[in-house]
Amino acid sequence: MKPWYDLPTIIGVALVLIIVGMSAIVLWKIASNKINLDYLIAEPDSGGKASLSRFQFLIFTFVVAGVFLLLCIESGTFVDIPASVLGLIGISGGSYVLSKGIATNADVEKTRAQNPPPAPTDGQPAKTK
Repeated sequence: MKPWYDLPTIIGVALVLIIVGMSAIVLWKIASNKINLDYLIAEPDSGGKASLSRFQFLIFTFVVAGVFLLLCIESGTFVDIPASVLGLIGISGGSYVLSKGIATNADVEKTRAQNPPPAPTDGQPAKTK
């Protein structure tokens, strides 16, 4: 038997035990309410309303990760993720970023409407930032 023959197996088992341990800690903190999941799919400043783009990104990511894990388990090795799937994840993430940008722009416009620039006092137009 070679001296380093079992090393990959030992490292693999150690990594699996570390990941399982960390997962158990996270699940314990979720169960004991030390990790708050109230705004997992809701925008913090929306009064608790769910965000469709956040929900889509969350579900799509879990579906792709689950399929990837299943394929890896079935084949016994890591499988390549097709570029089209990575593109779809990018589009899903991009829709979240785009919706965030639109919401931020709407907030800025609302603030500007509520606080109009001061009226000119010397006959010159008011300066806006």
